[in-house]
Amino acid sequence: MPIISIISFIIFFVLIYTLTFRDTDVLSPGRIVLIVWSLAIGLTNLKLSYLQTEWTFYSWYILLLSVFSLLIGIFVVYVINVNKPLVSINSYRSIFSNENINRNKLFYITILLFVVYLISYLVSYLVTGVIPLFTLRPDLVRTTWGIFGFGLFIQTSPTIIYFSLISFYLNKEKKTYRYFSLFIFLSTFITYFFLLQRFNLIFGIILFGIFLYYNTNILNFKRVIIFSLIIIALLYGISEVRTSKWVVNLLYYISKMKYSVKYAIFTEPYMYVVMNLENFARAVTKVEHFTFGYFTFDFIMALSGLKHWIAEYASIDNLPFLNSGFNTYSMFFYYYRDFGPVGVGIIPFIIGYGISSIYYRMRNNFNFNSISLYGLFAFVLMFSFFIPILSWLNFVFNLLIIYFVTKAVNDSKSIKLKL
Repeated sequence: MPIISIISFIIFFVLIYTLTFRDTDVLSPGRIVLIVWSLAIGLTNLKLSYLQTEWTFYSWYILLLSVFSLLIGIFVVYVINVNKPLVSINSYRSIFSNENINRNKLFYITILLFVVYLISYLVSYLVTGVIPLFTLRPDLVRTTWGIFGFGLFIQTSPTIIYFSLISFYLNKEKKTYRYFSLFIFLSTFITYFFLLQRFNLIFGIILFGIFLYYNTNILNFKRVIIFSLIIIALLYGISEVRTSKWVVNLLYYISKMKYSVKYAIFTEPYMYVVMNLENFARAVTKVEHFTFGYFTFDFIMALSGLKHWIAEYASIDNLPFLNSGFNTYSMFFYYYRDFGPVGVGIIPFIIGYGISSIYYRMRNNFNFNSISLYGLFAFVLMFSFFIPILSWLNFVFNLLIIYFVTKAVNDSKSIKLKL
């Protein structure tokens, strides 16, 4: 086993072991980044596919600059807050029942969002005439399904899933609210499942998991592991629906794996992790012209209508330098492509500083709004090895909805004193 993989796996398992310590915050930003990236780098350097190559010094330099820039931003805020009293998570959990979320308001807002979602879904179906799951080529149709505008409201599915699950959890005495919240959750989950887009389903469920972690004792270490396995099963369960066994074997051969075809089932999860880093390492050595904010501020470009016009005018290739069908580069490539080494040296630092500030704001000011806001950015860190979520219009849209709704329904005073 390569020495880099050995070191990475040691870091990963030591961090996993620390999760068993009393009063450890499993979801602190630095811990998330180190766990995610130590595992990703360790797996990548196993080089189990012939599509993988040995990296240049420059590739390693840019990747490590990106990761350490993110970590340094997080660490700076930690140093600022190191001697400041924080609200104990266990203490907050013990008095969560006194936290007065306006459950009626949350319930009715969830219904409103659900109705808008259903209308947008129906309009998109009437325009396209198909639902991806029920077509002959669902793997192709799912990538082009939907229409702009209405499609954005369909992408509020994680917000609806999040709010409906919270409403279901909170309304234990109001059976009508509880059952209708469950109906909204199942309806949203199933209809979005028909689109064979798993990302937003995972998004909503993880947000709810983060809410449970900070507000209850339901998610202990053992249950976190079980919850993680459920998420993984969901990820690849949807993948199995949109493919078949022969496709799994085909993917094994296309991916040029070095191990026996008997283990072909591991090809997709392995390649979906490692090819992000491989694509990043390859692409940073080939970029000759920078795009100066086009990708970093993709959500502004999409909302303004300039995105496709600029791409056509400037002949911008969204997926350059690929050697396979795996077409993601990790969160950091957008920043490198826009601004080069300066971009990955500064922007991840700003992101780390910002997310860590939001985390400590939550730890000093526990309430529904602060927990939900940090949950959104914790999710960004969890998938930083995969995609640039912060640049997506649908993420920004969901972020704004969740922020303003949780602020509106949070009636109680925040818990600020160390308990």
